[in-house]
Amino acid sequence: MYELFNLKEAIHFGNSSQLLYISSLKFERDWNGMQHSHECTEIFFCLNGKGSFHIGGDTLSVTPYDFIIIAPGMKHAESSTSVSPLEYVVLGLSNLSFLLENETTGFHVGTFKEYASFIPSLLTALITEVNNQPEQYQEVASNLLNLLLLYLKRISNLEISQKKTNSSSVPANQSSAWIKQYLDNNFTKDVNLDVLAEKFYLNKYTIIHNFRKFYGTTPINYRLDRQFKEALFLLETTENTIRQISESLGFSSYNYFTQCFQKRFHMTPTEYRKKYKKEHEFIH
Repeated sequence: MYELFNLKEAIHFGNSSQLLYISSLKFERDWNGMQHSHECTEIFFCLNGKGSFHIGGDTLSVTPYDFIIIAPGMKHAESSTSVSPLEYVVLGLSNLSFLLENETTGFHVGTFKEYASFIPSLLTALITEVNNQPEQYQEVASNLLNLLLLYLKRISNLEISQKKTNSSSVPANQSSAWIKQYLDNNFTKDVNLDVLAEKFYLNKYTIIHNFRKFYGTTPINYRLDRQFKEALFLLETTENTIRQISESLGFSSYNYFTQCFQKRFHMTPTEYRKKYKKEHEFIH
């Protein structure tokens, strides 16, 4: 279950930082995601379950009360099982950076177990304010964010830099950034322009125009690209059948997936898997 809580406009806090989006996710089946990145700092708060984060060349075990700070542009992916599904809240923040002990890693892992009675409550309150948007919700949300950062600073001993960055390093369009985040987490579902228009309160022309302007493609083509990148990843790294892969990626049928795959890559999924294995064996 994935939910992205809409912000009519970014919430400002601190000197110049902004909350771009907040989302919550609970995996309901086995999941091995493909690595992706975002243009802003992300903070993951694990609330329940167990799973793994794949960041750069590292694989991190994640358990309740862990948090992960991920720098902009740092590729990452999540893994979870249906036995103990991973459940977390993620914040997307601009004009905010953490001075990591080793800048080359691009991430920091810590635990908020000491504040387990406070931080989940703050996150719940933040989601409630953003979701319901009562009077003065932005001011309340801003104070909640400042309090969260103070806790993180105390826990991690990291220096936090809040400064305005160049426009090229942050999402150029707020609604397009939200839509991209939504598609990154829902590309296996039947998401079309009507769904996006209803969810983000925008007309379809505006969605297509803005998304193409900032990401060089349409939302639907972006979703298809994510589906097929994930398909390649699963063909290369799992023994799942082609039918299982097509179903997990949300294609309407096995035959349709095979036809689309062959049209895009000029070979069937089975042929691609054989070709990859042959090349992999040759290299090693």
